[in-house]
Amino acid sequence: MLFNTLPDQTVADADSIHHRHVHSSTTKHQRTSTDDVALKRHLGLFSGVCYIIGIIIGSGIFVSPKGVLQETQSVGLCLIIWMACGFISLLAALCFAEIGTVIPRNGAEVAYMKEGIGSVHERTGDILAYLSVWADIFTIKPATIAVLSLTFSRYFLSGIMINCGPSEELVKMLAIFIILILMNINSISVSAANRLNIVFVICKVLTMLTIAIIGFVRIGQGYTQNLKNGFADTTNKPFGVALAFYKGLFAYGGWHSLNSVTEELKNPKRNLWLSISLAVPIVIMLYVCINISYFTVMNKAELLSSNAVAVTWGEAVLGPVVRILPILISISALGSANGNLFGAARYCMVGAQYGYLPEVFACIQTQRLTPIPGVVLQALLAIMFCIPSNIYGLIDFVSFVSWIFYGLVFVATLCCKFTKKDAPRTISIPIPLIIIIILISIYLVLVPLIVSPSFGFLIAAIIILFGLVFYYPFVYLKIELQLIRKMNLFLQLFFKLQRAQINI
Repeated sequence: MLFNTLPDQTVADADSIHHRHVHSSTTKHQRTSTDDVALKRHLGLFSGVCYIIGIIIGSGIFVSPKGVLQETQSVGLCLIIWMACGFISLLAALCFAEIGTVIPRNGAEVAYMKEGIGSVHERTGDILAYLSVWADIFTIKPATIAVLSLTFSRYFLSGIMINCGPSEELVKMLAIFIILILMNINSISVSAANRLNIVFVICKVLTMLTIAIIGFVRIGQGYTQNLKNGFADTTNKPFGVALAFYKGLFAYGGWHSLNSVTEELKNPKRNLWLSISLAVPIVIMLYVCINISYFTVMNKAELLSSNAVAVTWGEAVLGPVVRILPILISISALGSANGNLFGAARYCMVGAQYGYLPEVFACIQTQRLTPIPGVVLQALLAIMFCIPSNIYGLIDFVSFVSWIFYGLVFVATLCCKFTKKDAPRTISIPIPLIIIIILISIYLVLVPLIVSPSFGFLIAAIIILFGLVFYYPFVYLKIELQLIRKMNLFLQLFFKLQRAQINI
């Protein structure tokens, strides 16, 4: 078929060439057995916690928490929504943790729908997994990387160009340049990408702790006028509260990120759920404390009129030192972009292992053990998404499509309760809670369609369903193309790639 097209003799020839090459070199990175060509388990508990925090904390909490306040109209309800969004994210992440221990594969949604929903109806699971690959790899993942790279570029340039703002062309050029840098780092070394993520996490957590601590100091000094009568003017529009949840949950996006690298996590049955249980509550506390700190400086009107809440806060509290805040915000966005690229490459690899993408994307480099084809594909697509530079349009698209597939994973978790009831579980979420999170997912998908329907949602649905055009001939009918065979062979030989062993 198109996506898994190397014939047996060709594969044997390629493997023979790789085998001779491996034995002819003495560098320490090379392997002498094809069984060793697999992603290594290099992420421990601390790295797992940092990976989740690094992806969740991007730029949203620093830039525009006013979205939640705009819908709730009161400080008290705003803070409650931030906490509630955090608990929803934690419940959703723990559902992912349960199915992640039952199906310990990289790729998260792809594997869970293929083997979870597929355990009830094989063809349905196969189609949904394919559509997940299509939506994630060609739209959601690269669009997210593009948003974070453009955010980095805009705020970094704003921090260093004091007298004039950066032009759109310069913002795009720097965003594209930084994507190329991240592509090279993730292609060269998994350890380097992981260490870079840890450095970014330390920087962003220290920044958030500084804002939170200053906020509590100001409370001690008596700056509490904006926190008193916190529920005054609370909105009485149910759909307004619904949209507040939608915007708040976007800031928590990334709670499921560790599931995309399960095969690289040491002792995943313990460290997967434990990393989630530590990371998400830490983010909840930081988010709530930062919002409280904002309200010690700004009233509702001031916060709603600010386009960069953290910068407005800094101007009132830090004075001239505020110039460093845009740079810190840009570092936070850059760390999230790096983590998203790291995970997106694994989505490509798992999608190819299931036969949804060409064979070359199931391969890793035999010396460096990095999924170079997936990294390059996601980086190039992200660069394409940077060209329009419509950040808010990309955010709406990503949020809407993501919750469709999150909901399907929760359904897969429920299916596994019955079809894989004997599978060992280190964590088990009660069925009523899984049903609740499924209903929440349906709610989050339908609310934007009801409250603020737009042409963008129709385009999103068309893009997802368009993938079926390729599914029928190339996955279902298994049509083979000679051109794809030759490309697979050429790329595998040229870049010294070999199909990765599944590391469960």
